[in-house]
Amino acid sequence: MEEFGFALRVAREKRGLTQTQVMRLTGINNKTLSGYENGVSEPDLQTLATLLRLYHASADRLLRLEARPRGRGLPEDEEQLLALYRELPEERRGELLHALRALAEYRRCGGDGTAGGAGLER
Repeated sequence: MEEFGFALRVAREKRGLTQTQVMRLTGINNKTLSGYENGVSEPDLQTLATLLRLYHASADRLLRLEARPRGRGLPEDEEQLLALYRELPEERRGELLHALRALAEYRRCGGDGTAGGAGLER
């Protein structure tokens, strides 16, 4: 249920909406919406449909019911990274790629504390 709540929050944030704005637009109480997003409770079908329309989101995607393309064969952790990347607004994806490249370069230079020369002193 936490994963679903996280997906709801991401969908709301992708639309640039606050919980207060969602409350004003839908009549859903802030505490109730917070419970959905934190995995404490789940919306009924009518409320879910309201949120999906407001967020311009797909139920299949939000509930992770989309069929996986055959032959991708990625390990689960890579699937999760890809799913999280795809949930980011496009303007934020470059920031993530930049941070990952910096981390990879840091590790290549021995920055993870292993042999490699330029690591941090312990």
